[in-house]
Amino acid sequence: MIIGNKINQLRKLSGMTQEQLAEKLNISRQTLSKWEAGITMPDLESVLTISRMFQVPLDDLLLEEDTPMEKQTEKITLEDLVKINLHNRNMMLLLTGGLLFLMMSILSAVFIAALSHTTNSTQYMLYRYIAVGEYTSVPVNYLQLLLPSIGSGILGLSLCICYFIKSRKNYY
Repeated sequence: MIIGNKINQLRKLSGMTQEQLAEKLNISRQTLSKWEAGITMPDLESVLTISRMFQVPLDDLLLEEDTPMEKQTEKITLEDLVKINLHNRNMMLLLTGGLLFLMMSILSAVFIAALSHTTNSTQYMLYRYIAVGEYTSVPVNYLQLLLPSIGSGILGLSLCICYFIKSRKNYY
């Protein structure tokens, strides 16, 4: 595989566009496109920058993969890195969703508690007495109001638990 193909694979693996990588290398997008197509070769400084940026040894970038023995000694292939990247994105989405549902649950529970406190307060009862002539507060079923909050809290907690279970499985 020539260096242009390797740069192309590393760029795609990282999820960058040609324009983004060219900007990081301080070159034009057309120059990067020529490198990836094999029309021209990058200079040594650019190769060193790419090597550092993607944390790839210079040997892997510059040397051709001739023998099958070299392929067998590779520990992680680019396909493995793509799978790892996709898995990490899914895990982050799982954790973010869980935390979002937990925050929604907490905020709605706080709102309902504040509502409960307000309707039961003495000031509200005095207002009702002045306005309507009654001392009683309006009966509100706060458990019914809390059910969506409890449901979203359970959903958020279960998503977070799934995240931690899956992340522990990947450690061992």
